[in-house]
Amino acid sequence: MDFTFKTFEKVLISFLNKGYTIQTTEDYCINPSDKVLVLRHDIDRYPMNALKMAQMEYSLGIKATYYFRIIPSVYKENVIKQIQELSHEVSYHYEDLSLMKGNYEKAIEHFEFQLNRFRAYAPAKTICRHGSPLSKWDPKLLWNKYNYKDYGIICDTENDIDFNHVFYISDNGMGWNKTSTSVRDKVESRFNIPIRNTNHLIELIKNNKLPDKVMLNAHPDTFFDFGPRWFINYVFIKSKNIVKWFIVKLKIIR
Repeated sequence: MDFTFKTFEKVLISFLNKGYTIQTTEDYCINPSDKVLVLRHDIDRYPMNALKMAQMEYSLGIKATYYFRIIPSVYKENVIKQIQELSHEVSYHYEDLSLMKGNYEKAIEHFEFQLNRFRAYAPAKTICRHGSPLSKWDPKLLWNKYNYKDYGIICDTENDIDFNHVFYISDNGMGWNKTSTSVRDKVESRFNIPIRNTNHLIELIKNNKLPDKVMLNAHPDTFFDFGPRWFINYVFIKSKNIVKWFIVKLKIIR
């Protein structure tokens, strides 16, 4: 079955076997490798899945970036600390403008406060927007009024990475670059490389069909060991995809 921890491990091993250096967002922004996989995880739900993924990557000698939302079900300090102690980068998956319902002043105060919560035990030098697909307020619009670099941020994944040179891959909606059900998890790019499923992604890697610079955004809540929880998550994501398909098709939210 697709989207299991085992299949994802095969993806990472395939990148390693083809000579890709795997970097965190921070490492890439400071000193990018020539042939590189920037490995990123947006934690929208299920922080224990993130810990399991972090442990698996650590066993492979890999460091990745973990961006956590600060909603109570996700922001679990004991989990975040354990992931940071495995040498992974940990930082903020921000959605402040959405949470503050479009109030820019409250949103920037909220952003600074939450960023400092991470900085109690991690540098938190890069940030990543949570798409908030059901909100009419796009969190990235906060930077139309403020500058995140004033808060010690060296890189925002959306604003500071050139996706015409870095091929972006996301598992949004339990599919790779599934634009039909992706409201905001997509980028403008010159690349057009369809990916049918994870086995196809592995084939593309093995056959040198991917560019030398890739960012992979794998949400840990997409991946489970095959079993009852995998099926429950499959039904949940597929049901959510129906709602997101209508949002995209009818252009309800931009």
